[in-house]
Amino acid sequence: MRDVCARTGLARSTIHHYIREGLLPRPEKTGRNTAFYDEAFVRRVHLIKTLVERTHLPLAAIRETIEHTPDSSLASIDVDRFAQITRTIAENLRMASGKPLARKELLESAGLRPGELDGLKAVGLVEPDNGHYSPLDARIALAYARIRDAGITGATGGTEIVDAYRKHLTALAREEAREMVRRLTTLQELDLATFIQRTAEPLGELVAALHQKALVAALTDMLGTKED
Repeated sequence: MRDVCARTGLARSTIHHYIREGLLPRPEKTGRNTAFYDEAFVRRVHLIKTLVERTHLPLAAIRETIEHTPDSSLASIDVDRFAQITRTIAENLRMASGKPLARKELLESAGLRPGELDGLKAVGLVEPDNGHYSPLDARIALAYARIRDAGITGATGGTEIVDAYRKHLTALAREEAREMVRRLTTLQELDLATFIQRTAEPLGELVAALHQKALVAALTDMLGTKED
């Protein structure tokens, strides 16, 4: 254990905690107070340490992601890519739960700092209810974190762009609702909850794709005519 601690930079208590939590296999006992730790064990400790430091995920989420990774595959793992995949899987599972998230849970799952979440609240992008955030607010926070991680500072932080999104998206949503109702011939038999559940995702994908296409065109135009 002393050697493992020296090579990984983790305390003995932390490694024992990871063993108890099921992230690390129990070592082969060589005596009442001694055990053998092989190279695969050390590689797994390094991987867990990296994931904890870079994703800030709960240990349970990390355990669920790596528990089926064979020891022989650890050396070939791209830690940066694996950390991002791990974070995305865990976040998607949390967001898909449909349950409100407490402030601490949202900060951990989205990888936000408290001040950033407070900033999103201040400009009206998220609206907590008794300290809990809806799944939609969680998705907004996650999207903000990804934009920030891409290197864009101050994204969605200005009141002008927030007001513009709110104004135009509200108008778009009203137009969508009017068009849906106009085309429905069996409105009396409509299960509104099921209808929204079935249409919200494809509509969201459509709007996202159209927005991306328009944004690419706008940036291309701006950069192409910058000297003009």
